[in-house]
This record gives sequence, C-alpha cells and structure tokens, in this order.
Amino acid sequence: MRNNINGDFSIVEKISELKPGAFINIDWNKKKLMLPYSLRKDYISFTDKKWDWRYQFSKDGSPNVNNPSLYEILPSGEIKTHFCEAEDNKPNL
Repeated sequence: MRNNINGDFSIVEKISELKPGAFINIDWNKKKLMLPYSLRKDYISFTDKKWDWRYQFSKDGSPNVNNPSLYEILPSGEIKTHFCEAEDNKPNL
C-alpha cells in the first residue's frame, strides 16, 4: 500500500496511516491490480469497481490484515469471492 500525496508515493507501514489517494498493488493469479483506496464505514476497501480488496474489522475494531478478501465483480453483476491469507501468516501492516 502506498499513500499518494502530491505525487509522493510513500509506503504505508501501518494501516492507520492510510490517507485519501492511497492505493494498493496486487500481483495475484497472473493479474496485476492497482486499486485505489475507497472510504467505507464497515471495512477498509481498495476498489476500481471491477475488483474490491477488503480488510474486515475484528471484534475489537482493528483491521484483520492477515485474512483480506478479494471480490471480483463480474459483468453480469455477480460477485465472486476470493479469500486470501498472508504468506507468512504475520501482519504485514
């Protein structure tokens, strides 16, 4: 994840540091996605309206960064869910 502040693409070390204009790069299943941060109430989302990368909030209100979800919005409007897990099973943010 990176914040984009006036063209300065700084790496986000903690999810609490996200700012409007941030984006995430995802290399997955031979696809390269660059999704902009989308302000949401119930979860943290990066979406381009075709792909939606989400971090759900845990019961304590902190984002669950170890188990994000990737949603694929198909042309028919159907939503396909891809569940993910951090490779090293440690928080990366």
